[in-house]
Amino acid sequence: MRSILMQRSGAALRKKLALSASLLAVGAVLAGCAPDAVRSVDATGFNGFLRQIGTVCRPLQIGDQDIGEMLRQGGAGTDSYNYFLDVTSKLYYNRISPAAYRQSLTGFFGSGTANGASFDCILNNLPAQRPNAPP
Repeated sequence: MRSILMQRSGAALRKKLALSASLLAVGAVLAGCAPDAVRSVDATGFNGFLRQIGTVCRPLQIGDQDIGEMLRQGGAGTDSYNYFLDVTSKLYYNRISPAAYRQSLTGFFGSGTANGASFDCILNNLPAQRPNAPP
């Protein structure tokens, strides 16, 4: 009887450890997302940059996606919009290079004739002095 109780409590402990490990992994993944993902309202510089490129970089087309229209409509909730925000915030906060930025977005959205002009406009509008982390 004691052996059965020890087996059950061992199984329960393993389940709790597995659940804890899963929650820890989810937390780590969320922490690696766009720096602004949780505190977007505080990221006034980044938000201003997004507004700026949405206005001056027309058409802002990467692959087959009209990123400018996504920005104007606040396309939150779509995978494409979320990915663009994630990678663009990493560029803005100096966490990836311009070359890695181009490669990441082209890999996700695909190549297109407007890609070069869109990337050039985005990069040319990056502030020279920008933070390395969100506020």
